Amino acid sequence: MAKTTDWGLTDAGFRRPTYAELLDALEYKARELFGSKANLTVRSPLGIFLRIFAWMLNLLFSTLEDVYNSRFIDTAVGSSLYNLGRAIGLRLLGAQKAVGYLTFTGDNGVEVPEGFLAETIAGVQYITLQSATIKDGSVIVPATAVIPGPDGNTEAGTITMITNPKTGIATVVNIGAFEGGRDTETDAEFRERYYASTDFAGGVNIDAVVAEIYESVEAVIAVTGDENDTDETDENGLPPHSIEVVAYGGLDEEIAEAIFKRKAAGIQTYGNTTIPVVSASGKTFNISFSRPAPVNVWVKVFNLVTDRHFPLDGVEQIKAAIVSYIGSDTRGGLDIGEDVICVKLPTEVLKVSGVVDFDLQISADGETYGWNNVEIAARQKAVTDEGMVSVE
Repeated sequence: MAKTTDWGLTDAGFRRPTYAELLDALEYKARELFGSKANLTVRSPLGIFLRIFAWMLNLLFSTLEDVYNSRFIDTAVGSSLYNLGRAIGLRLLGAQKAVGYLTFTGDNGVEVPEGFLAETIAGVQYITLQSATIKDGSVIVPATAVIPGPDGNTEAGTITMITNPKTGIATVVNIGAFEGGRDTETDAEFRERYYASTDFAGGVNIDAVVAEIYESVEAVIAVTGDENDTDETDENGLPPHSIEVVAYGGLDEEIAEAIFKRKAAGIQTYGNTTIPVVSASGKTFNISFSRPAPVNVWVKVFNLVTDRHFPLDGVEQIKAAIVSYIGSDTRGGLDIGEDVICVKLPTEVLKVSGVVDFDLQISADGETYGWNNVEIAARQKAVTDEGMVSVE
């Protein structure tokens, strides 16, 4: 019988006894009190009582274990996990709407009002976030999907219908893709963002800037940052005493405002996108950051051998695991600038129960497959989707 001192809070953490250990301890104590010949069988009154009491104690220790685990980010779940995030200013991200930009054409001087609706042929609607006036025949307006979730993500050139026509507005189209629509953040995603945001509570360094973007910008998928604190331009092209944020997803204006909020005074920003931000004093500052170029990655899983434990939707689970690892338009996956290491992908396939054997190859063009890694530059982001993953 295990010693009762091995239960509960120990030097190694909290140890929860099993039902069998609890029953064993109760029977040991019963024989000590009632004698070694006490009837403790499953049908005896005392035996039934001890089993009921052991079951209740097992529930109690389960609750105590949950209370203990609720204090640690790795083991807390649900509301307990989110409360830990609040301690550093981190909140749970609910379902997010896809965001992007709509280009309207029409008569000069005609206003595209805030709240103006456009939609795809499939009927997915998008709404403008601010008003704008058509000049030189067109105007670009930030917009968001009406309904949150991944269904709002759409490719460039797919939003072509005006929901409620207005005189003077002729056409609408999205030159770029709408991205960032997603379901409510999972516990695993919250933990990942928690560790990426551990410097959120204070500071103006590059980690604090990245954490601010993760926290305050909706639909952002991945963010990384670099800084040059020398008096010369570094090997990545950063000017002296500057920072560069590379962000995938989210609206340009919201990212620029988050950078301005956290960056140190007097430090210049660098990147391929520049957005003006107005300070509290009314002065305008040009905030620059970079948008990573997406690098498509194709994955082929073939010669798949499974056993009876392989689920009915096992193929879909394999595809989802690979997409989750690499990343997509709605999932972070690999970080910006992180190479796709081919040898790491089989681990994701083996996470699906019932997989016995398989071969795997990847491709950077969808035609030539092999066992070579896909190299990702500092200002690039590896992406894939289930249509680019084949399982045979």
